[in-house]
Amino acid sequence: MESFGAYLRSLREQNGKTLEELSNSTKIAVTNLDFLENDRYDLLPPKVFVKGFIRSYVKDLGLDPEDAVEKFDTFIREGEMPDYMEQESSVLVSAGPRMSFIFKPWFTKVLTILGLISLVILILTGVTRLLYSPSTSSEVSSQREPQAGSQKALKLDSNQGVSSDSQQSRSGKKVLEVKASGHAWVRVEPDGAPPEEFLMAPGDIQVFSSNKGFRLMTGNAGGIRIKFDGRVLPPLGKNNQTLSLSLP
Repeated sequence: MESFGAYLRSLREQNGKTLEELSNSTKIAVTNLDFLENDRYDLLPPKVFVKGFIRSYVKDLGLDPEDAVEKFDTFIREGEMPDYMEQESSVLVSAGPRMSFIFKPWFTKVLTILGLISLVILILTGVTRLLYSPSTSSEVSSQREPQAGSQKALKLDSNQGVSSDSQQSRSGKKVLEVKASGHAWVRVEPDGAPPEEFLMAPGDIQVFSSNKGFRLMTGNAGGIRIKFDGRVLPPLGKNNQTLSLSLP
């Protein structure tokens, strides 16, 4: 039985393309393409993302991607690789609340204690202000001056405390924020900078900046949300859908 990787390699060679050319057009790292052609699934992302690679690979060659994915499933099934067949469902399983310390009983107790301490501090502060309130006009005026100064300081702080998005937009930088709502393989290529490729879990956030824009690719368009230059973009696509996007 011919391996699936050999099948893909034969399609590429029939089209006269090198791995480097295919990598440039699909934005998939050459190493991942090489692993795919050599059936090194132990070195590749989980199965759901590998299917995204396959769709992009075959589509770039002008062939039917779904037919290739079907051959891939057959190869995995007939090759008796049960561990790899189970990866797809396990990737999409949420970690569950028990994985987070926020849901631990001791964390609730700590929050309750901190809340009580804050309440006591607020009560004591209010009582102190009532007991030591200014009684003469001179004291009032002397206390107003530093208050005015503090207001100026607050204004200065507020100007200095602008968001990083605002600072970067003033300096001409473009800001991209990627937030994962599901497990997603993501590749971001800022202009003039090397690309970054990583796997994101639900709740993960990655922020990037560039002078002009970005090239983004993901194996799970429905599993990420994008904020570009302070503007939240609508959903990019469906779950497990491979997507390539240029911003702006």
